[in-house]
Amino acid sequence: MRRLMLLIAAGSLWLFLAAVPVFADGGPHVASVNSGVAGVNADSCAGCHRAHTAQGEFLLVASSATASCLTCHGTTGLGSTVDVENGIQYTLGTDGSRDTAVLGYTRAGGFVTARIGSGEAVRLAYLSGTNVRQLAKVPVRTAGSQPTTSAHLPNTGGVVGAADGVAWGNGPNSLTEYAGPTVDVECATCHNPHGNGQYRILNPMPAPAITGVDPFVPAAVDAPVTDAALAPAGDTRNYTIIQTNGGTGTLLASQVEGLGLPATAGDYFRRRVPWNATSGSSNDAPNGLSATFTAQISSWCLTCHTRYLSAGWDELEDDAIYKYRHTATATSRNCITCHVAHGSNAQMTGYNSANMDYPGGAAAPVGDSRLLKIDNRGTCQACHEPTGTIVAGQQVGPTPVPLVP
Repeated sequence: MRRLMLLIAAGSLWLFLAAVPVFADGGPHVASVNSGVAGVNADSCAGCHRAHTAQGEFLLVASSATASCLTCHGTTGLGSTVDVENGIQYTLGTDGSRDTAVLGYTRAGGFVTARIGSGEAVRLAYLSGTNVRQLAKVPVRTAGSQPTTSAHLPNTGGVVGAADGVAWGNGPNSLTEYAGPTVDVECATCHNPHGNGQYRILNPMPAPAITGVDPFVPAAVDAPVTDAALAPAGDTRNYTIIQTNGGTGTLLASQVEGLGLPATAGDYFRRRVPWNATSGSSNDAPNGLSATFTAQISSWCLTCHTRYLSAGWDELEDDAIYKYRHTATATSRNCITCHVAHGSNAQMTGYNSANMDYPGGAAAPVGDSRLLKIDNRGTCQACHEPTGTIVAGQQVGPTPVPLVP
């Protein structure tokens, strides 16, 4: 009987620990809890670590850091409403676990599948001074999810793991055709699972493991990204692309549900709020801080892709590969305007796009989408119209006008 009671107690403890991540948004990833500021009697350690029966390094309950993350944030994980493998945020169940209802689709795409409407992009021409400019929208894909064609953590047979790859453009300018060092990346490369008070718990200085002969060169300074306030207990943040007219990007999941919008609402391009705004302060910032988000998130991406920094397309760089570069500064367009952070299902089927080599000439997998949000090189046409034949007010793409939450 005593043994039976111990088994029941152990089972109850496991159920309790499995539910830890959904106490409130941030779950166990809250700095004040894990730093000891909130008291040294924190309970969240046991959700991920075991002192004597660990299955992975750092005393993790799973075989790797990424596998540990996916126990909550994966397809079958119940410890979080966010499924990063398929780019879905579910609603919060009454018992504090992941419900089956889909709240919406995440901004970062997914590592295994994603539902980015990469073939359904639409743009609207508008007049800015004497120039005709373009506004774009990338909706949720109407026909369901597709397998990813590129991801920061590629999957093998649908199984996500740590990934060896090139940190493109990392390091100083080079007169030889040096694309960047080979490194190993996992979830904790970019995110701090213990919490750090930063947006999406991003590490101010990502540190991938070196697996090649060339060193990874970190940026000169940290790149913190300011976070919005935590959601209250019993609620979660909105990590989806659903937005409201003039919204700040910091909606709670409960507020999204209250909007009465379908889970397929929102815009992956997210250049403006709403997508067809042509004036006013309408740049989207998912942390609610539009005055600083573009600079901060661009600086963060550039901690790894250091040679992507450029003040303009006509600026010649002293580099054999990255000689001319699209504008990518800490004060202009942010990197995630064009790219998603986790994985994209964009289809590269045109001859040029499908057979695009990696920087330096190495062959890439046919159809690799480079984490872009639109099929082929539609990302270029989302902003640019080089012929000068499109007039203000002309819409190119699907009709009727896409849903604007």
